[in-house]
Amino acid sequence: MSDLGQSLTEALRLILSADADLGTIVWASLRYSISSTVIASLIGIPAGIALSTSRWRFKRFIEDLLNTLLSVPTVVVGLFVYTMIMSQGPLGRFHLLFSPAAIIIGQTVLIIPLVASLACSSVSVVNPVVRETALTLGAGRLRITLTIAAEAQSALLVACITAFGRVIGEIGISLILGGNILGYTRTITTAISLQTSQGEFALGLALGIILLCVAFIVNFVIRRLGRRSVWV
Repeated sequence: MSDLGQSLTEALRLILSADADLGTIVWASLRYSISSTVIASLIGIPAGIALSTSRWRFKRFIEDLLNTLLSVPTVVVGLFVYTMIMSQGPLGRFHLLFSPAAIIIGQTVLIIPLVASLACSSVSVVNPVVRETALTLGAGRLRITLTIAAEAQSALLVACITAFGRVIGEIGISLILGGNILGYTRTITTAISLQTSQGEFALGLALGIILLCVAFIVNFVIRRLGRRSVWV
């Protein structure tokens, strides 16, 4: 019990003193997660809106496929991207493996189905009159998409924040594609795994506390935005 107390005390000291190594790891995780969330949102939201407002023959199949991809483990996504960017892969000439770009690509691939699926669900509850009115006024496809997105903006923002929460806590992609390189590709989750395996619990506890705080903030924002979307 005393060892746990000492580790917790040291962890709090690292956080309060803004330890340099701790800050580097946290900043890397936030940078990768925010970047992948932005890219996935730019792809997934328009795709989700297009899927929701379309009358494609295989629309139901695509929706089921997106929902299936939500349960794919992060290590599987990491392995898939690894085969694409390794030196013998089709993208090997870009030398992306074990770099921040590799992590961002992997995380983006992971959450695009999530963003698209949530965006599709969010747009599906928008009053059809909105789209019909835009069509009547002669709006093009882009303008219609923007109009629908504006009506569902709170729900779409919830989708983006949910995606961020998904990638900030993943470990498989960061470990496989980033290589857990100190000061370069080491993230919160990979650092926790490494420090724990080495028996150094203080830094792992500090990172765990920060990750819990981030998760709390994400869930708090989602809950507030969810209430707002209901009232709107």
